[in-house]
Formats: sequence, C-alpha cells, structure tokens
Amino acid sequence: MLLLVLFLGLVVTVAPGLIIGYALVAVSGELSLTARVLLLVALAMGTAALWLGLGEPASVLLPLAMLVSFLTTLASGATFLGLEARRRRAPRHPAPVWQSR
Repeated sequence: MLLLVLFLGLVVTVAPGLIIGYALVAVSGELSLTARVLLLVALAMGTAALWLGLGEPASVLLPLAMLVSFLTTLASGATFLGLEARRRRAPRHPAPVWQSR
C-alpha cells in the first residue's frame, strides 16, 4: 500500500512538469533558442514554486517534490527541444543511393 501511495505521489509530482515542458516547446516555435531555454528555466522554477503553496512548509518531502518537479520540467522541455532541433536539421530529400557495380 505504501508503494502505491509513493507511486501515485510521484505521478502527481511529475505529470505537470512533463505537460508544461512539452507545451512550452509546442507554443514557442517562433522564439530564438536562447529565449526558449530561458523561458523553460523560468517555467521550471515556477512549477517548483507552486509546491510551496500546496504543501506544508515544514514538510520533509516538500523540497523533494520541488526538486522532482523542477528537474522533470527541464528534462521534458530539453528533450522536446532536442527532438525539434533534430527534425529541423533533417535533410529534406534523402541522399541518392549509388549503384554498385
């Protein structure tokens, strides 16, 4: 039962960061990479700060929840930024296949 509660707590902590990281990349397509990274860090700090309002400040798990939320948002955003950059750099036309003799 304890493992189930811990797992659900982890899902509740991670899910907003995943969604916000992906949404940032999806919405900020016209911004420069520097602006997108700075915005990603600011949103990651914001998702971590939200836990201050939801949790009890004296709680032992509050800093852990803030850290997990922060890192999840950063990882999600960086992953989707990398995937988008790889897709943009992909060749538009495949390279020709040379005939062997």
